[in-house]
Amino acid sequence: MRTHSPARALVSAHATVSAFLIVAVLSVSACGSTDGTGTVETSPGSTTATTSPTTSIALPPSANQHPSMETAAPRPDHCLIGELQVTVGHVDGAAGSQEIPLVFTNIGNRTCVLQGYPGVSYVATPDGAQVGSAATRDGGSGSPVTLSPGKRVTAPVRATVVQNYPAETCGPTPVAGFRVYPPNDTGSVFVPYPTTGCSQTGTGVDQLSVQPVTG
Repeated sequence: MRTHSPARALVSAHATVSAFLIVAVLSVSACGSTDGTGTVETSPGSTTATTSPTTSIALPPSANQHPSMETAAPRPDHCLIGELQVTVGHVDGAAGSQEIPLVFTNIGNRTCVLQGYPGVSYVATPDGAQVGSAATRDGGSGSPVTLSPGKRVTAPVRATVVQNYPAETCGPTPVAGFRVYPPNDTGSVFVPYPTTGCSQTGTGVDQLSVQPVTG
């Protein structure tokens, strides 16, 4: 009967441990290895949870908001409604119409400029609704007119004698006067001029026309 020496038994134990470690390393390598680029390749049947990075990009206000609407500022030398007095000048009659000069007087403390057409329409009362169509424009664009304090300019208005229209076409209506907007201004003023206007609008009814301001 042969007996093993202690030295031989120790060598055998080391060999067994080494073999176990080699098998373990090979098993890990089979489960996951790299492809040379640092990316882990998983073996079939394994499940890996992956998440993609999330990037939050802050857009400047101009990129996700509509630009605000911009309103052009009036010329610094533009005459404002508060600097003007509007009156009716000497009225002349013509065939089937009246020539009515609207007089704009600078009552302010500075020199200012008017150019173009005033807005003109009939109104039923000083603060009332418009009656019929507003005045149409007659003539060119007009030239700038400079008004020093106290100076006057006029805008000629032609008013048709509305009784010349058939009543069913015109719809004759008493009016208290004009609603007048100076050229290039959204402010207005009431100018007394009692008469009769047409409440109806449309083709064949042209009750008012206006020309640009002149010095």
